[in-house]
Order: sequence, then structure tokens, then C-alpha cells
Amino acid sequence: MAKRKPKPQYSPRKTNIRQPYDRVLIVCEGSKTEINYFNGLINHLKLSTVNIQMLDIKQTTPDSLFREAKELYQDAKRKGNSYDKVYCIFDKDRHAKYQETKDNIEQAKNFYVAFSEPCFEYWLLLHYENTTKPFTCFDELKKDKMFKKHFPDYQKNQDVFTNLQDKIPTACQNAENNPHTNIHKLIKYLQNIKNR
Repeated sequence: MAKRKPKPQYSPRKTNIRQPYDRVLIVCEGSKTEINYFNGLINHLKLSTVNIQMLDIKQTTPDSLFREAKELYQDAKRKGNSYDKVYCIFDKDRHAKYQETKDNIEQAKNFYVAFSEPCFEYWLLLHYENTTKPFTCFDELKKDKMFKKHFPDYQKNQDVFTNLQDKIPTACQNAENNPHTNIHKLIKYLQNIKNR
């Protein structure tokens, strides 16, 4: 009877197991400016759209956008494909329930608000200028000499990311301790996902 060969012993090698990316839902109000900017950022960072979904929710108020985001979150959870984080991006403008909605989002588990006051264009300005100047609305910001200097022919819904992508570190630095925006926190979070 032939001798059986001993089974080779398993020798575990140390391997780095890459953690899956967070699954993130970013919900924006009607304007295409935010969608274009974040789609540009996601493509620039080469983050898979499987992990980050951006939905252009055509709602006109922060509270209705938050309601829709909660429904999308619950629907994904029911289907067994939960989001790790949900970011709601909206402008202050003159929305009556702006502060109340911000407070509600900050108290909801896995939900975060990414704001820019009075509008997303304030965040765009920070790519060039370190300012904490307050503005009441988009029209006031658009007429400001700083904004006109850098965006002389600016129209809402245009794609600005390509011209701004190299200035993102400047914008993030300018946004630190700026009471009018926290968009830099979302940007850094997305960058950290890629760098894990």
C-alpha cells in the first residue's frame, strides 16, 4: 500500500484586504451647478458610481429635499443596500425652514448637511478668495466685485469644475472656520474614501 503524501500545511501570507468604499448618497436641490461640480469631483477622484449616487431632486425647499432623501435612504435599506452616509446639499437663499432643516439633518443618524450661504456659488468663490463676507442672496453675490473678477460671465447650471479642480485645496483651506459653508468637509470625506 502506497504511503499517502502529507497535505501541505497552510501558510497564511499577510495580505492587505482593501475595505470596500462607503456607499454614499448625495442629494442636491434643483440646480445643475452642484451636480456638475460633484460629478466632476467624483470623476476626478475616480470614485465608482456604485458607491456614490448623485440624485438631482427637483425640490425647492430644504425640508422637502430632506424628506425625499429620507425616503431614498429607507428604500435602499429595505432592499438590503443601505447607504453609509447621506449628504443633503442645499442653499440658504431665503428659505423659511433653512435653519430648522439643518438642525433636523444634524440630529438624524447617517445624515449630513453640506451648506453654503447664501448659495453654492459662495463655495465656488472660495476657490479664489479667502473671504467671510456675508451675502443675503445669489444676486448680491453675483454683483460683488470679487465674484465678477473670477466669474465674469457666470450663469447658473454651467460646468465649472474643470477650471476649479486644481484650486480645491485653496477652497478647502479658505473654508476652514468660515461660518458660511461646510462644503469642504464633504470634499475631504470623498477624498479620504479614495485614499483608504
